[in-house]
Amino acid sequence: MTRFGKTSKLVAAALGGALVLSACGGGNGDDDDNTSDESQSGGGGTVILAYEQEVYSWNPTAADANAAANSIPTYWVTTGFWYFGENGVVTANDEFGSYEKVSDDPLIVEYTINENAVWSDGTPIDCDDVLLHWSQQGGYLGWGASGYAGMEDVKLPDCEPGDKEFTYEYRKPFADWESVASGQGNNAMMPAHVVAEQGGLTPEELVEIIKGVDWEDPDAREAGAEEANEQLADAIEFFTTGWLIEGGLPDAAHIPSSGPFTFGEYQPGESLTLVPNENYWGEAPNADEVIIRYIEQNEQAQALQNGEVDIIAPQPSPDLKAQLEAMDGVEVSVFDQYIYEHVTLNFDSGPFAESPELREAFLLCLPRETIVENLIRPVDEDAQVLNSTVMQAFEPGYDELISGSLPSEYSEQDIDAARQILEDNDAVGTTIELRTLDNPRRNQQGQLIADACTEAGFEVDFEAHGDFFEGDGAMYNNRFHAAMFAWQGSSLVSGWNSTYRTPSECSASDKGNNSGCYSNEDMDRMLDEVLRITDEGERNEMLSDISAHLWENGVVAPLFSHPGMAAWSEDVENIVPNPAQSDIVWNMPEWQRSS
Repeated sequence: MTRFGKTSKLVAAALGGALVLSACGGGNGDDDDNTSDESQSGGGGTVILAYEQEVYSWNPTAADANAAANSIPTYWVTTGFWYFGENGVVTANDEFGSYEKVSDDPLIVEYTINENAVWSDGTPIDCDDVLLHWSQQGGYLGWGASGYAGMEDVKLPDCEPGDKEFTYEYRKPFADWESVASGQGNNAMMPAHVVAEQGGLTPEELVEIIKGVDWEDPDAREAGAEEANEQLADAIEFFTTGWLIEGGLPDAAHIPSSGPFTFGEYQPGESLTLVPNENYWGEAPNADEVIIRYIEQNEQAQALQNGEVDIIAPQPSPDLKAQLEAMDGVEVSVFDQYIYEHVTLNFDSGPFAESPELREAFLLCLPRETIVENLIRPVDEDAQVLNSTVMQAFEPGYDELISGSLPSEYSEQDIDAARQILEDNDAVGTTIELRTLDNPRRNQQGQLIADACTEAGFEVDFEAHGDFFEGDGAMYNNRFHAAMFAWQGSSLVSGWNSTYRTPSECSASDKGNNSGCYSNEDMDRMLDEVLRITDEGERNEMLSDISAHLWENGVVAPLFSHPGMAAWSEDVENIVPNPAQSDIVWNMPEWQRSS
């Protein structure tokens, strides 16, 4: 999942191409009482992180901005009640606030925002922000989101402008409830006072519009939401486009921070500097600044060796691993992570949309074992072909899931069987447009697929694009027959759940994580049911059924789990790799140069 997932929405990650598989009116104030003495710089010097994909939106919660390129730099800029902590575990962010589950039937969770919590412009973080987050992350209004992960089952929080306390009451049970409220990355809470102002409203008017819909009456809800969307049209336009970064940062007044860092200097094509948020109420970050330098992956190792950067987390390769391990003064780590490479087929247009036979033939010709043997096993000698997209090979229960879900015909590549299907359907020579992000390893993968599937009888048109993940790129706009990339997520089932759920529309703003626009009523039902199951054994059985369905319908072909690799200079401290979509930055506030 190298796009960023949500709450656990997946995130499209930038590991060479992954997605992340998501104002209560108290005016602007400069009251010094809101600023802790701890909120000054920690004196830990400058730490420089190399990253490949350049930030293009300050709002990673938007449907077409749900990418690691945006979630990584904003992870400690817009914060919430939880984050993916050590080992990828959902971890409470006590500095932001607190929460407690007070009832199981119905499921009720009570939240309290820290009384000192303010946006960096002095505006209190309160009910306004909560209601904006609720209405966006639950899909209630037209803000757009990359997927929904439980919020769609939460009733309207009964809070008023200025309130710091609120309650989530669920209409249905939800196993991953702890990750529903605002977190970080693509599930962050955005500043409602900014959205309101840019939409020609006061924060109180924004709250009034959201609360003005009868959300519990099915007959009134649709008409009420339509009217609310009309009233919020300018605010929605700003929410989806006003935070785009096109040649420069948005107006500083539009990007206030709710975390220990805020955006500093931005040099397009070069770097983004994160600096301590002087109005942060919690513990100050250790570093004086963190600079994210945008460097192509094939140049990052040399930059580390030259001392131009301190930390890199590139896609691993045998040559790169050997190069890094030979460096003096550099620590190297190879680790498991919740990122999987896959090929997703387009169900909206192209040859696969209406032909299960062509989908079957394509999945049969994919050289999955060859890819792992040639490109992954030299880095991780224990690497295996991944046979499911709903569970990683290192997770408990994986072997049992595969034994009950992987059709025998897909256990190994079968070019002869693929060609026979094409001949039987008079489809030899069918052109397949395979698209991906341009980087060295993906180019190798794409060529291996093109060679094998051409041998089977397809004509594979393989292209790797530098703008593959951008808002006007091929992935979001369905300009592919088969798309190859990675999803970055976590152990949360709710994180990837929307990836195969019927989208409201197959468009960049509405398909969310469902890149191929797959739609099936049985799948929608299973995806809904698995979110309600709290018993691990029962949940794994349902996951097996979902995995089997994906194979049998030719929706997606998993390739492998990404082994993670990170390297850093020995004179920086507290660098700890993480398997979840929080990536290497999960503990950025602790980074510092050695004294």
